[in-house]
Amino acid sequence: MLTKLAMRNAKRSMRDYGIYLLTATISFSLMYAFNMVIFSKEIKEINQMMGSLSIMIIFISVIIIAVIEWLVHYMNRFMLEKRSRELGTYMLLGISSRKISKMVMLENIFMGAAAFLAGLLAGTFIYQILSLIIKTFFEVKFSVKEIFSLPAMLLTLLYAVLIYAFSMLRMRRRLKKIKIYDLIYAEKQNETAVISNKKSHWILCAVSMGILAGGCSLIYFIFHETAFFSMFLLLAGFVMIIAGLYGTYISLAGFFVKIFLGKIERKYSKDNLFIYRNLSAKLNTMSFTIGTLAMLFTLTLTCLQSAALFNKFFELSALERCPFDAQISVSDTTVFADIETYFEKERGIKDICQVPVYNCDQTALYDTLGLDTYLPDDYAISYSNYAKLREMLGYKPVSLSAGHYILHARSETKNTADKKGSLPYTINGTTLNLQAAYDEPLSQGGYIGVGFIIVLPDELTAGLQSESTALMINTVEETTTEDYDYLTSRIDTGKNPWGTGYWDTKGNTIADSRGGIIVCGFCLYYTGLIFICTAATILAVQQLSEASKHRFRYKILSNLGVPDQKIGKLIFRQMLLYFGIPLLIPLPLSVFIASSIKNIMLGVITPAIFWGAVSISLGVFLLIYMLYFAATYVGYKRNVI
Repeated sequence: MLTKLAMRNAKRSMRDYGIYLLTATISFSLMYAFNMVIFSKEIKEINQMMGSLSIMIIFISVIIIAVIEWLVHYMNRFMLEKRSRELGTYMLLGISSRKISKMVMLENIFMGAAAFLAGLLAGTFIYQILSLIIKTFFEVKFSVKEIFSLPAMLLTLLYAVLIYAFSMLRMRRRLKKIKIYDLIYAEKQNETAVISNKKSHWILCAVSMGILAGGCSLIYFIFHETAFFSMFLLLAGFVMIIAGLYGTYISLAGFFVKIFLGKIERKYSKDNLFIYRNLSAKLNTMSFTIGTLAMLFTLTLTCLQSAALFNKFFELSALERCPFDAQISVSDTTVFADIETYFEKERGIKDICQVPVYNCDQTALYDTLGLDTYLPDDYAISYSNYAKLREMLGYKPVSLSAGHYILHARSETKNTADKKGSLPYTINGTTLNLQAAYDEPLSQGGYIGVGFIIVLPDELTAGLQSESTALMINTVEETTTEDYDYLTSRIDTGKNPWGTGYWDTKGNTIADSRGGIIVCGFCLYYTGLIFICTAATILAVQQLSEASKHRFRYKILSNLGVPDQKIGKLIFRQMLLYFGIPLLIPLPLSVFIASSIKNIMLGVITPAIFWGAVSISLGVFLLIYMLYFAATYVGYKRNVI
């Protein structure tokens, strides 16, 4: 009997709270898909960084379990409140609280099992998409092989058991303490505001805004003054931001009433009183929940924007680190003959250039630019070799005027040089002025200078000592990690390779950057998707449950002559405000945090790239958010009209 009743109630809950069940299914499907990535030997063999991906997914899963457990517990408590009279009737009929608790647990098991099984089916499909993305990214042929993974299924099942076990234990403890009177008359009890004193709203808001501003200032400081960066300060900054968010949204209702309903003209204009009074009452009683949603939205937007930024960073830094197909810098040039023979045979050589790197026997430019380097001197190359390198990379040709030199540096050093002006530089008794500074990728990260390289007229390099020689090669066919392994075996004599020379291939660099993109991108997008689905589900379920409760209000409007079309517009405005208010602070706050994170990306992310990445992330977020909004609006309107 109890099982049949639990089954019936579970079916009814699935129908009434379909969005919640859909979100649980999406969560389990993503968990299962990413767990399949963890246990896939085929994916692990693609790149060495795939092992790091497995560790990161497991770490992220711990956070996701906590978030989904909060969602399940919130929904259980919410559904119990909506069914309080039903449960109270059961108690009046003599059913003990222990049996009622068992029945509710069975309902959760049925709903969780349905979401889990549906998640396995959907997760198998999502895994194929993830596998396709990874293999296409690493240029590996894709074929459907794994359609089921027992270890991944068991790990996902463990996550599901933990999520529902913690939630049901808390719910069972609550049901044991609850009284029949509280259940029967729960619907007639007024909702209480978190803060009832109006003056307290203003005090709390001022304090919360101050804490929020302090947290933002701390985040800005540690990302712009990297010498003071520490995990403690970072954690303190985020704790202050979260505390400020909660306090601000708890005091939001007071502001809302003051701004929108404070003036008589605005209060009684059109339908403002009906919309804003409903909304302000909800903000008063749900302020803590909305604060939690605002925190989740901030984390979601920050994860999505950071994922896009890190993806661009790894992609662009790879091109900056190795713009040539192969590059070698050594002191002993006798190895060049074998290397040229190898690449000519294996890949075909399109362009090649040997570039002596000269020691200027001074640190004048390093000191003037205020750089901190481990190298003892400035380094230079001849203009003829510089022109050849630019030609190999397809850059615009530049000329060198008499009495001048060129500075080729990273973007932050170039900006410093542009502000300094002429920057006179004396070499071999001749004083030169800076003609121009450039910052295109030219292996100025260690192969040709460290951070920058000085380009001198050919005649002034004649008397300088060559510190090392760089060999730059562009091949007909693309290089691979195998070419990097060959260079390692040929140049590394068993000693510390950094003492012998430097070498790399574009194929190896791109493979490493792709691994970084997969690890950071997948984990951050995974977290962001779970967070946005969780937060949007809370908003949707809250509104859909209110539809039947407030149907009589719209019935009164209809009886007063308000047409259904007008009521539909009222509902749309109410939904728009309800879904929009939790985004008021998280949207600009997340962009601010992302702009602070950008500062540690070594100047690789330009403003144009930053805003492009932010726009794409916001687009993905708003697309998912609007789908939940549309589903809520349609369901609410159908229940009311």
